[in-house]
Amino acid sequence: MSIDLSIVVCVYNEEPRNLWIMLDRLRAAITPSGLSYEVVFVDDGSRAETNKALREVAARTDYVKLVILSRNFGQQAAITAGIDHCDGQAVINIDSDLQDPPEMIPDMVRLWRDGYDVVYAQRNTRRDRLAKKLSAYLFYRLLGLVSTVRMPLDTGDFRLMDRKVVDALAALPEKTRFLRGLVPWLGFKQIGISIERDARSAGESGYTLRKLLALAFDGILSFSVAPLYVVLLLGGSLFGLGVVGLLAWLLCGSASGAQGGLVAAVIAMLALTGLQIACVGLVAIYLSKTLEEVRARPTYIVAERAGAPFAAPDRPAQAARRRPALAERGQEDR
Repeated sequence: MSIDLSIVVCVYNEEPRNLWIMLDRLRAAITPSGLSYEVVFVDDGSRAETNKALREVAARTDYVKLVILSRNFGQQAAITAGIDHCDGQAVINIDSDLQDPPEMIPDMVRLWRDGYDVVYAQRNTRRDRLAKKLSAYLFYRLLGLVSTVRMPLDTGDFRLMDRKVVDALAALPEKTRFLRGLVPWLGFKQIGISIERDARSAGESGYTLRKLLALAFDGILSFSVAPLYVVLLLGGSLFGLGVVGLLAWLLCGSASGAQGGLVAAVIAMLALTGLQIACVGLVAIYLSKTLEEVRARPTYIVAERAGAPFAAPDRPAQAARRRPALAERGQEDR
């Protein structure tokens, strides 16, 4: 039977009660529309308590699929896993912490029915800690400034995508996935919708500072070569300053004394050495990302699938994405 909507919910050490609250709010938001839907939970290497709760949800709810990853692969990989296991004509990704309101889904569906292929949520306000709000504000504007792709400001991963967008996304070969850049890069007809981002319903965020920085680096390195040009400009500027300083030293060296000239030369040498190390380090980061893609390791590995039946991949783009991405053991598809 054809499914209208697929809801992808990635979970990492989430409070068990949030899972049931999510299902209740999704049911209240979608049922009045008369659309059929499925919910695809992705367990991104959660602790035993969360895993047990997800298994219970999948066992007690006939429209829930559960994809259990073999370890924690990160949010972007988990979202990719959920999308790859969806069968709906439109796919909506939403966080499990209930900060993104499920009640906005009918408005997204309305815009989808009006002909838009992607409907993304833009955050007017967010009830987070000041440090997180400030870092998010700066990150999106820095990324928008240096990126080769025009990315909407203040958008997360709460979005609706039409099936043709999902198939196009599945066909992209990147292993390191920064979806907030990949989806705008695809094109199609896209529109934003304003939301008020709530505080977490319960529990603590699984996004540590290290994970946030890794996401920021992935976004910048995947969609911008501006850092390389910045380093080139910085290197050229310092070289020019070095030439000017050398000429000044030659002209004034006798007046300042040999010791002063030696100190100036050592300082200049240290500055240029530091610049060289920084340049090599930056190039090394880009090379490391290239190495990750060349290795062609899967974006994620599925340990087990449970819950509602999983359809066989019959769409070429989706099948092509699944073949390198999945390595399963345990429960067979039902």
